[in-house]
Amino acid sequence: MNHISLTRILVALSVASFAVLPIVTATSIRPPSFAQLVDQSDRVVRAAVQSIRSYEDSYEGEQIVRTGVTLTVLESINGNVPTGELKIRLLGGEVPGLRLDVGGMPKFEVGKELVLFLHPQGRFICPTVGWGHGKYYIDRSGANGVARVRRSNGNLLQNLQQISAPIHPHGEQVNGLSAGFLSGMSLDQFRLSVQQRVEPGRQSE
Repeated sequence: MNHISLTRILVALSVASFAVLPIVTATSIRPPSFAQLVDQSDRVVRAAVQSIRSYEDSYEGEQIVRTGVTLTVLESINGNVPTGELKIRLLGGEVPGLRLDVGGMPKFEVGKELVLFLHPQGRFICPTVGWGHGKYYIDRSGANGVARVRRSNGNLLQNLQQISAPIHPHGEQVNGLSAGFLSGMSLDQFRLSVQQRVEPGRQSE
């Protein structure tokens, strides 16, 4: 298995072989505030992951791997995104004989329902604003039927201030209930907070 160095890709250095290169294990990410997350987003959608496909590509003559994610948009929270299919792509992935790991890059899983804060298409190596800070799971497993919001590591989002906190990799299971499940932020609260940031004074429907 060949491993590709992200640093070499970003600075476009010329090398002869990828055979002994390490996997990228860390990427420096400055967590955004909630205001920055919304303001820097081109679109905010609630969507389900339909399919995922990694493929080989090239950048500045370097061999790389990208991953395409096909989403089904269920709701446009901001940006007037039509419902239906939406495709995003990110740097990293694995194809036969070639692998590129990018630390901090959000992971996607078919069937999961998400809220995504998206950059303009094709302008960034990661499609979500703030990398993992721009991806949230929707958890509908609570006994009271209220959809709750989880961070990209699986932890329940308790409030908007938590968005700017570091994301630790070993959070709760995405589908697991926690003792504080009822205190987690609901999807309705989260949606309204985004919409009020875009349109101050907006009331819940």
